[in-house]
Amino acid sequence: MTSRSRRLQLVWLGLSLAGAGWLAAQTLAERKARFLQDTSITHRLFSQKAVQHEAVLATLAVLPQAPPPAALFPGLRSALPQLLALGRWHDGRWHGDGAAPPGLAAAVARAARLQHPLALPSGDGRYWLAHASGWALLIDSRRLLAAGDWPAALGNVQLELPQGPLMLLQRQPEAPWLGWTLAIDKPLAAPGQPFVLHSRHALTPGEWPWARALLWSALCAGLLAGGAGWQQSRAAARRERERARLAAVARLNTLGEMAAGLAHELNQPLTAILAHTRAAERLLDDPDEQDSVRQALRTSAEQARRAADIIARLRALVAQPDAPPATHAVDPDQLLATLQFLLEPELRRHAIRLDWHNASPGCSPLGERVALEQILHNLLLNAIAALREAPPPRRIEVGGVAEGGHYRFAVVDNGPGIAADALPRLFEPFYSTRPGGMGLGLSLCETLAGSLHGRLTAANRPEGGASFTLTLPLAKGDPT
Repeated sequence: MTSRSRRLQLVWLGLSLAGAGWLAAQTLAERKARFLQDTSITHRLFSQKAVQHEAVLATLAVLPQAPPPAALFPGLRSALPQLLALGRWHDGRWHGDGAAPPGLAAAVARAARLQHPLALPSGDGRYWLAHASGWALLIDSRRLLAAGDWPAALGNVQLELPQGPLMLLQRQPEAPWLGWTLAIDKPLAAPGQPFVLHSRHALTPGEWPWARALLWSALCAGLLAGGAGWQQSRAAARRERERARLAAVARLNTLGEMAAGLAHELNQPLTAILAHTRAAERLLDDPDEQDSVRQALRTSAEQARRAADIIARLRALVAQPDAPPATHAVDPDQLLATLQFLLEPELRRHAIRLDWHNASPGCSPLGERVALEQILHNLLLNAIAALREAPPPRRIEVGGVAEGGHYRFAVVDNGPGIAADALPRLFEPFYSTRPGGMGLGLSLCETLAGSLHGRLTAANRPEGGASFTLTLPLAKGDPT
């Protein structure tokens, strides 16, 4: 796992936890608001019932000719289902069903002093509510609210009756093992029935916003994955732009090197054309030198053809820079004959003998004729330059041999050889040991050899002189 992946996972975990915490806080606030609202509604309903009880007693107390309780009870029961009995303590006697509630006479007297009804316990969730007038109601607190009227946000509801607390609603365990408990304790708004209403609701794990938290986590993962993909796409696009820019810079550098190489390669045939043309001009009026004039013109024409071939090859390279060179079998004897013809004036001027020995007649290297001609022409010119100041006899030997699936040219001379410090840098561009040299000839030769899947090496001969070896693939069908 990469550090970037770990960083993304940590960001995802942080966002998921933060989102889950925010959702939990929102859920808690919503549930708390609903709990407060539903508890307030329940408390108001219970208080209204309690106030109705006291209002009924107050109404009965002011009746001048009150009917018997047995006559009143059916009508009141139809309006107040929680009423279980109605009676009156009057003139020291109980008027109602059954025996008088215990402590009723004292409760009536006390209610008169307190100036509000008084509740007496009756067991099993019931209580008597006694008025100072002697009227009393038996109320079943379990029927204060119908089963279907309980609000949904309440968990457990207890009512503190005179005989003790009574559980009126139980939807949750009294002590849940895990959860956030909401609680409100509030007495009923009736002077004679100030029973405390205990309302509870526990936010258990089943009510936590798991689905929304998982959805948020998945959304974060998707957003992070999308963002990472977008960043990768941007990085890839930027990388491609950089590569294109570097390729353009490299192409400009290549064009610069090509321009320098072109100047180097064309300088030789143009110089030769100029020299031979001037020689022909000087000999033109002498009838005895017509053969020399003809030879000079032929040499000039051959150098012009060679310059044209170099330009054509460079033009093809510019038009199709990535195209591989069109290689074919090149006749080494014909190639060396052309080079000998081109260099014959130079060889003669410096008294240099050039020998060509083909040890593998019938075998041909696989290459491009113009490129091979450029390589060997440069190597021979270097050998001629090295032999200019050397004492006679001055010799250049060119050998060709097919061996191990390759064709190898060897150009050796008996000159002073290559300086030891120059040998490792011989093929570096713009490195030259000759004053005024551009240092591009051998570098260009090595590049051309590489483009032909060949190799060019240089060494000093033990007996003296330099040796350059050009190794090329052998043309198919040739014996090795």
